[in-house]
Amino acid sequence: MSVTRHLVHPDADTLAEAAALAVVGHLNERIATAGTATLSLTGGSVGVKTAAALAGADVDWSRVTIYLGDERFVPADDPERNDGQLDDVLLGTVGDRATVHRWPARGPEFEDVDAAAEAFLAAVDLPRGDEPLFDVTLLGMGPEGHMNSIFPHTPAVAETERLAVGVHDCPKPPPERLTFTLPAVRRSRHVLVVAAGDGKAEAVARGLGGADPSDWPVAGAVGTESTTYHLDGPAASMVL
Repeated sequence: MSVTRHLVHPDADTLAEAAALAVVGHLNERIATAGTATLSLTGGSVGVKTAAALAGADVDWSRVTIYLGDERFVPADDPERNDGQLDDVLLGTVGDRATVHRWPARGPEFEDVDAAAEAFLAAVDLPRGDEPLFDVTLLGMGPEGHMNSIFPHTPAVAETERLAVGVHDCPKPPPERLTFTLPAVRRSRHVLVVAAGDGKAEAVARGLGGADPSDWPVAGAVGTESTTYHLDGPAASMVL
């Protein structure tokens, strides 16, 4: 049975360190039992803080495969890309040991975001059926409850079959993105949501309260074994 809980921390830095410690525990547990582990990372301020806290962790990164939950469909050297931010804090340190699957960048090879999503799925060859895709998925969230690049009332949140899609007309710039969908996120053993600030309070409460994911996408991000929200006080202020 999947367990959902929330933990409240004094501030965003402490939150990130605690979430990173939980990620490490899940990865090492999986490596001990299966020999390998799979991690999906996120961008955003708290997500990047959490990734930075992982850089010095006692993990055999050679046994870890890393994905990014979403990416901005911009050129590879664009500072808007999530992988560039994560390179600076984590992937630049562990990337020569871990297997890292990056989303395609906009360029001569890929000018269409939908074609890029299809090419990515073909290249990574994710497991079929109900087999877990990720041992740990780390998610940030927006004040309207978006996570990855899954925004309320968009085709991405309504997707029920494809594991990754191209996003058009994103409510938050840049307008085109690539994202894992809810069907993919729900095939995670452990989901960790990190959020700080009172601007996230309603979305946190809606997510923990089981709102309709069409309205609050984070509510649909549930792990098969556990779902844990790591919060600071302001983000937790509306949780009953």
